[in-house]
Amino acid sequence: MSRYDVVIVGGGISGLAALHYLRHRSLQLSVHLFEADTRLGGTIGTDHVDGYSFDWGPNGFLDREPLTLQLCEEIGLSDELERANDNVSNRFILRGGRLRAVPMSPPAFLMSDILSWPGKLRLLWEPFAPGPPNGTDESIYNFVRRRIGREAADYLVQPMVSGIYGGMADRLSLKSCFKIMHEMESEHGSLFKAMIAKKREAKHSGKPTGGPAGPSGWLTSFNGGLYKIIERFHELYAEDISLEHRVEEISKSGGEYRLKFSGGVVINAGKVILALPSNHAAAITPGLSSKLAGALGQIDYAPIAVVCLGYDARAVRSPLDGFGFLVPAKEPQRILGSIWTSSIFHDRAPSGKVQFRTMIGGDGDKESLELSDDELLELTKRDLDQILGVAGEPEVTRIYRWQYGIPQFKIGHCERLAAIESELDRLGGIYVTGNAYYGIGLNDCVKQSHQVVSQILQP
Repeated sequence: MSRYDVVIVGGGISGLAALHYLRHRSLQLSVHLFEADTRLGGTIGTDHVDGYSFDWGPNGFLDREPLTLQLCEEIGLSDELERANDNVSNRFILRGGRLRAVPMSPPAFLMSDILSWPGKLRLLWEPFAPGPPNGTDESIYNFVRRRIGREAADYLVQPMVSGIYGGMADRLSLKSCFKIMHEMESEHGSLFKAMIAKKREAKHSGKPTGGPAGPSGWLTSFNGGLYKIIERFHELYAEDISLEHRVEEISKSGGEYRLKFSGGVVINAGKVILALPSNHAAAITPGLSSKLAGALGQIDYAPIAVVCLGYDARAVRSPLDGFGFLVPAKEPQRILGSIWTSSIFHDRAPSGKVQFRTMIGGDGDKESLELSDDELLELTKRDLDQILGVAGEPEVTRIYRWQYGIPQFKIGHCERLAAIESELDRLGGIYVTGNAYYGIGLNDCVKQSHQVVSQILQP
């Protein structure tokens, strides 16, 4: 029977970041990471096919988190960072079968045709909107409808929520998904008033300020695709990683944790970091704590299919001078949106070719993942042709399915987190990290893993 001071379960970005921080900050601890799959990275992956680079899941991160940039420097990837070009600022929303530019300034908003004039006037009434209901974990949709109107909720916010979370705005918790927006209303009584106050603070401090959804940032990846960071971790820490080791059960006895693997292998650990999806963590912890397993199992996931298509540029009748577009739920198309990857990153398609990353599914269309690959392909081609005028067949196709794609911070998420934290505190020496708890982005995963390691290493 082997023993380690710290065992990390899960080899996605969260587990690998935790492994790095432990190795980087402490040479005394014995540490090992176990991954059930044959590869590292979880939903992060990149395929290189005929000159195209297709990201399996996430395709980048915002460069606003210093910890992530510092991590890249520590593992020797700073020179491989690739910031998206200026096209990333040109974003579109489909309404009435036509793409409409998302306004990025107040004057542009007044000229925009995303909202009707009554919808624009309703948004300007925001400072006089009623306050939040007392004691309620309000949904994003209800918050936006209350503050800036139903039309803005349907055509501005719901598409954004589906683009970020693959979720339905009327099911997700405002304070869990957009904590800053919740705090802005709580402190200032109005989003407009809060933004004015933040701009004044920024002017005095000289620091940039973000919008209601959070701090600003620029989409960033690595030359050739996001998987480069996973490959680099594997190069650095191969001796500390075991693939194809699935944990079936965790128990605790005499202050030590006992991890039972498929195949009968048993390993003891002084401390354990669960860096795997919350539903998987729920499946292996009932013997440790039924309360912990129950709370972990209550976190829902949205299924997502990512359909990556490569076309000859001459097959596309619309200009692809932007990041891509989102589709409101009220529109008849079934896709959630499409990212024009070759328009924002270099060398993601051969010269004269274009790449589309189209998302299908989400919490509002879970049935979509039951479609065959041929059905998903035909659905995507039909919608892209209707919206952009994409003729003929793609030259290259890759479809990535994620049954448990994006965690859903639904109403009551704070209470679920409180139950998880309470049980972890009671047990002692066991931690969770990943995108199911405090934020779904790569930055959130890095930040939480850094915090977990800081707790482990504190005197």
